[in-house]
Amino acid sequence: MDSNDWTIYNGLIPAIEYDPVTQHIVFNAALLQLFNLPSHTHLPQFLEVITPLLWQQVCQLKHGQSKLIAWPIEALKPSRWLLWTAIHNPKVSASLFFQITDQTALGRTMSHWQQQSQLAIIGQATNGICHEVNQPLNAMRLRIYGLQAMLQSGGIDGIDTHLTELDNQVGRCAKTLSNMREMLGHQSLNLTTFDAATSIDRIIQLLKHQLDLQQVNLISNHNHSHAHSKFLVFGQAQRLEQVLINLINNARDALLEQPPKDETALISLSLALEDNQGIDGVKIKVTDNGPGIPLELQEKVFEAYYTSKGEHQGTGLGLAICKDLMCDLGGHLSLGSSPGSTVFSLWLPAIGSQEPLRQ
Repeated sequence: MDSNDWTIYNGLIPAIEYDPVTQHIVFNAALLQLFNLPSHTHLPQFLEVITPLLWQQVCQLKHGQSKLIAWPIEALKPSRWLLWTAIHNPKVSASLFFQITDQTALGRTMSHWQQQSQLAIIGQATNGICHEVNQPLNAMRLRIYGLQAMLQSGGIDGIDTHLTELDNQVGRCAKTLSNMREMLGHQSLNLTTFDAATSIDRIIQLLKHQLDLQQVNLISNHNHSHAHSKFLVFGQAQRLEQVLINLINNARDALLEQPPKDETALISLSLALEDNQGIDGVKIKVTDNGPGIPLELQEKVFEAYYTSKGEHQGTGLGLAICKDLMCDLGGHLSLGSSPGSTVFSLWLPAIGSQEPLRQ
């Protein structure tokens, strides 16, 4: 470790040195004061404060990468946001160094942006949600009319069957509203474990009818034969779903602008387990059979404020922010495109053990 790294570690900025081999951890005085920790704090005590899953994500940061964390971890309404930045050189030392700075103003701005993007997504999903609720309501209304006519005629045969079907339709409405509440309702900024497959199913249910009306087919290709194997990741389901909705809407806009010839406009979502540099992960692909993105624009689409859409199109959630959100969740977003096919690939570290620190 060079002198500059040691200066950062020993300075007034809160900092941590961690050896992943021996699991020995050292805090400078500024960090002990920031987290209100005693001077003899060791890794087990520190994990009670930061949680093992979040510490695992922090330890995966590469040199120069940062992660904004709402603090305190367990608070529904965090009082501040701390930016963790990795400073280490594996060629010089196996130890990991982190510096922590208070970025509460940035965190509050991000929180406000989260609320604004939620409103945009509500507008995008409204048509699908209305259909998913209205369809079973109409089915119940017709069945009730039929039951009333049968009653006026002298009696109702098979009343149990009719009541069961009415209950099924009520359950369908309840499930749709529950999915909507999970995806669009208020959630804290704190991270937790969730199933990526559930997020995909929820999005398809909410958006499929809207896309069907626009003659775009939305399907899921993830393997349902492994129903007992959950695709567990660590982060916030709402953020992942916002990214996926934006990618789906982008694909839809491209397909509507230049529909494929001699085939149905198609957007497919696939889900698989994939290793990335020795780390188990979950990979999600959003694929469309649209015109493709020219090679010279494939990097440009991730730049801030870049858009190829009209003024009033889209959710306002640009690809640059999507990429930042994926990094914030400990993963990454990449693009591959050629004429007739565009694939956005999302990768997130998987949670495959109750002991996430054990390698």
